[in-house]
Amino acid sequence: MNNFLSALDRLTVFVIPKRCELCGEVVEVKETVCPDCKNPPRIAPPVCEKCGCSKADCICKNKNEFKRIVAPYYYTDKIVAAVHRFKDGNMEFLAKRFILDMTKCVKENYGDISFDAVTFVPMRFWDEFKRGYNQSELLAKGIADNIDVPIMKLLAKTERTKPQKAQSERQRKVNVFGVFDVTDKDFVQDKTILLVDDVKTTGSTLNECAKMLKIYGAKEVYCVSLAIVKHKKDKKKSADANKTD
Repeated sequence: MNNFLSALDRLTVFVIPKRCELCGEVVEVKETVCPDCKNPPRIAPPVCEKCGCSKADCICKNKNEFKRIVAPYYYTDKIVAAVHRFKDGNMEFLAKRFILDMTKCVKENYGDISFDAVTFVPMRFWDEFKRGYNQSELLAKGIADNIDVPIMKLLAKTERTKPQKAQSERQRKVNVFGVFDVTDKDFVQDKTILLVDDVKTTGSTLNECAKMLKIYGAKEVYCVSLAIVKHKKDKKKSADANKTD
């Protein structure tokens, strides 16, 4: 019987290849991730609460509208490929592994916080229609189920914007300014909300979403993303800082 099931597994994989849970590449039957994804670039503690990076990599300079941001990964190497496949490669199944890693991150960092709702960064209707799903919503639903908190669509995107990846830090802020609105203004009052997105680059999108939630009375907004972009430190400033230490 065991030999039959083993043969059946091999036949199934031949027809439908098993794929890496992180990047979607084809892997051996016994593996869950490909060799390149076995040790992805994780964010190691201690972590800066403002930017979500390891304190050794922190270059915080702006005040945030959200209380704190956490993420399991840095946005580099295989994680970049994984996110692209997830968003644009019609690989929704990658959400399963992402949700597990993000849930673990939420429990480790926000375990003492009682959330009233989990929400997510919204997309415009036609953009979501063309893609087939909102990747941030998929992640938020899974996390909400895992931490037993209701999922709610509390934000709507009211204006079309240019892709954030093509913008400078200043342009990103301008690009998302005033483009989000709160859908349930009565509910958010005095609530503690977990806001989910796939990638945090400068934090402009999360800041704008958190700002709108707080304008309508949210008590606190905490954020979680799958990955965070690690920005390079200014070598001259770092050297000057070392001289004054």
